[in-house]
Amino acid sequence: MTTEQVPIKEFTLTNVIRNVSQMNVGINYYTERVNQCNAPWSFGYAQNATHFSVYVHCEKARGEVDWSIKTKILLSLTSSDGKYSSKLVTATYLNSNDNNVYGVREFVPLETLRQKLLINDEVVVEAKVEILEITGIGYPPSLKNFDVDEAVNMADVIILVDDRRFYLSKFVSRNQDIHFSPLYKSLFSDSSVEDVLQLSQMYDSKNVTRLCEDFLIIKSNLSTKKKLQTGSQFDLKELKKRCLESLKTAADVRACLGCGGLANGIKDAEVLNSLVEKSLSFMRGN
Repeated sequence: MTTEQVPIKEFTLTNVIRNVSQMNVGINYYTERVNQCNAPWSFGYAQNATHFSVYVHCEKARGEVDWSIKTKILLSLTSSDGKYSSKLVTATYLNSNDNNVYGVREFVPLETLRQKLLINDEVVVEAKVEILEITGIGYPPSLKNFDVDEAVNMADVIILVDDRRFYLSKFVSRNQDIHFSPLYKSLFSDSSVEDVLQLSQMYDSKNVTRLCEDFLIIKSNLSTKKKLQTGSQFDLKELKKRCLESLKTAADVRACLGCGGLANGIKDAEVLNSLVEKSLSFMRGN
C-alpha cells in the first residue's frame, strides 16, 4: 500500500481567458506572473487544430545553486455557469531545465470547449498547486540581519512563521507601528503579504494592516479570488469593495466562486452573497 505524500505548501492560480475565438493557432499565450513560494508562476495556454492546451510555467531563473520544486497540480477549465473539465498533473520543476512548463497538451477538444465551456467567448482557467518537495530555494535576503542573542534578550514574544523565528517586543510592535511601517512595506510581496497581515493583526498594528491592503489593491498580481479570500480573512473592507467592483463579466464572478468542482475558500457571508447576486445578474443579462 502506498502512502500519498502530504503537501508542504499549497497555492491556487486563477485567470479568466477572454476572446478565445480570436486566439491564433499554434501561438502560446501567457498570463501575468504571480510570486508564490519565492518563485514566479504563470499560466500558458494555446490551441492547435483540434485541442486546447493548458500549462503551468515556473519562471524562476536558472542559477548556480540547483533547485527543484516537486508538485501535484489540479488543472481545470470552468465555464461561467460552473461546467468544468479537470486534469491532474505531477511535475518536477528543475534548475537544469531550459523551460519549466508542465501541463496537458490535449486538455480538451476545441469542439467540447466551444459547446460546453465557452460563454461569451470566455473561460476560467485554474490550477491548484500542491508543493510536495522543494530544495535549493530559500527565503529572500532579509532587509537587515539582527544579532540573534541580542534579539532574544530584547524580545518578550517569539513568533514562528514558516519555520522562521521572529523576536518581537509587543510594546514596540504596537506603539511604534509608524516607525516600522517603512520596513514592513519594503518587504511586501505576493508571497509574504499574508504573513505580514497575520503579524500586524496579532499586534493590532493598524497602519501596517492598511499598508498591506494598499499593496493588495495597487501593486499585487494575485488573482481577484485570492484577494477576496485575503480580504475576507482579515476583514479588509476597501479591498473587498474594490475586488467586487472589478468584476465585469460572468466569467470574472465564476473565477471567484468554485472552479473545477472545488470550493472557493471565501468564508465571508456578505462577499458570498454579493458574488451570487452578481452571477445571477450577469446570467440574466443585466
